[in-house]
Amino acid sequence: MITLKDLLSFSKDSWKILVIGAILGGVVGLGVSSFLRPDYEATAVYSFSFDYARTGLMTDIEEDQAMEMAGDIIKSTDVHKIVTVRAGELGIDISDEDIRIDLVAERRFSQWLLKVRRSDPNEAALLANIWGEAARTALQNAQEASWRADALHRYILSLESCFQRSTSIFPAQPLCQASNRMQLQEEFEKAGEDLANRQMMASGYFP
Repeated sequence: MITLKDLLSFSKDSWKILVIGAILGGVVGLGVSSFLRPDYEATAVYSFSFDYARTGLMTDIEEDQAMEMAGDIIKSTDVHKIVTVRAGELGIDISDEDIRIDLVAERRFSQWLLKVRRSDPNEAALLANIWGEAARTALQNAQEASWRADALHRYILSLESCFQRSTSIFPAQPLCQASNRMQLQEEFEKAGEDLANRQMMASGYFP
């Protein structure tokens, strides 16, 4: 059994060995690091907030879902394809495997951090900017689509109310009269198709 006294005695008698071992370890570590590529990291940061005047009071779960949906858009295949194309135009060769490893989206409370790691610091900065711009465009498109979807949803509700009035015996607006039911049905179908398309474009983004 080795005791603390034995260790201290060995250290006292073999301090030269320990010093030489430490130096050799440092030299070996330095040599290994010289063969490894250095990694530089650039980060684009997106901060999100909620307009409670528009959404009403949201639960923590709903806010978390909204943040995750925004992250899904930022990390989407479509955004990554744009990054690949634009990087190629700037002479940066980046494969799908590089994107999977070097481009990391990390959530921090109400922020999404778009981190890019590359051996070339200029490439890291350019790719972070490219990814940030592609993500911003995708988020804006999804936002506009969600607003349009919200408006269409309200419009469809008004059509439903109009259709109900067309079946009543009370006076109704011209469009809501029984003679215009076919026109109402066509408008229902058109608005419904448009709503489905806008919801798909919104990618789950909250209006």
